[in-house]
Amino acid sequence: MIASGFDVLKQIRTHIDRINSVLPSQLALTVGQFAFKALRNPKRFNGIDTPTLLHILHRKELDLKTVEIVPDPVSTLMFDTVFEPHYWFDIHSYLDGNVEFSKSLDETIFDYHDEVVISGSLSDGVTAGVLPTLNSKLVRDKKNAVFLAVFPSMDYSSDALFNAFSSLGLLLGAETGPIILLDNTRLSQFIGVNRGGGRLSNGDIVDFLVELFLDKRGLIRDLVKQSNSFKVNIFTALMAAGASLEIYESLRNILDITLEQPLLDFDLSTAQFVYVLVRAPLRLQHQLPKGYIELEVNSWLKDVADLNAPLICEPVYVEEYGDRIDVVVLVGGFETGHLFETMDKRISRFSTLIVEHELYEKEIWGKIRETLLDNT
Repeated sequence: MIASGFDVLKQIRTHIDRINSVLPSQLALTVGQFAFKALRNPKRFNGIDTPTLLHILHRKELDLKTVEIVPDPVSTLMFDTVFEPHYWFDIHSYLDGNVEFSKSLDETIFDYHDEVVISGSLSDGVTAGVLPTLNSKLVRDKKNAVFLAVFPSMDYSSDALFNAFSSLGLLLGAETGPIILLDNTRLSQFIGVNRGGGRLSNGDIVDFLVELFLDKRGLIRDLVKQSNSFKVNIFTALMAAGASLEIYESLRNILDITLEQPLLDFDLSTAQFVYVLVRAPLRLQHQLPKGYIELEVNSWLKDVADLNAPLICEPVYVEEYGDRIDVVVLVGGFETGHLFETMDKRISRFSTLIVEHELYEKEIWGKIRETLLDNT
């Protein structure tokens, strides 16, 4: 009788393990139209034990036909306002404390979603306004979250820069996960190839990075842990995609390619932490083991930037034929003074006008500026 009792318990535990194994621990979350377009191919999210895909959209983005396809209601959280969603503060004020929106988030982001990658364009009023509220939810639920934040170039309009500056300031002023800044113009000018040999540019790069983060469970969790340990929140990316090891002959040569098209204007020599992802076919695991990758990257960083910052290298081996290598160098803690000071000057007249008209609280704006400019 006792033996059969243990057998029953064993069967119950096995059954629970099987249930847990098919609950998706990873979540890809897009906010606004840019990221929606970038990740609108849902094929890799439809299988058993695959990541969950969730879109957050403002209804007017559909009404204005800035999004040309009908979103799946199952994977889309839609909200609406009576006002046009141009500015972050309108959206943020509307959502802050909005019971209906909070309930919708609770009904779509579950306890088993442990690793979250969020993508969106900060120049967009919807994205800029939603992200601080969304971040509060993720922090409260103790999620491991990484943000892929498409950032406006300095030649963008004042309102686009204002949205991005404000949203980023709110995120950094609160507890947040790693924020990877990707310059919008540099995304559109980037020329690369994916693992299938097709062209890689603009929104494709966001999709590429989301896929890479989700290719290995625990990757997001580890990046968040390291980011917290080194107290580094702002990152950007250097990358080489679909590079043939046979053609480029060595990992070192592929690393050199990453310097040709940086996704943000920054000084590599000022970095405080570097996290490198290398995706390669499984058959190359013995040729590109983790120890070898770390030695090569460490030597490369010293040669190109005289950099001796903390370094983490994480290989991602995938089961596929071929010899194409993806390298993404996440550079964190670089000097941001010039970037934020330039933005502050560009938006000063615009932000002053909005403060004078009392469209949002002066104290909030002061805290945003203090967060971004204090350490410059």
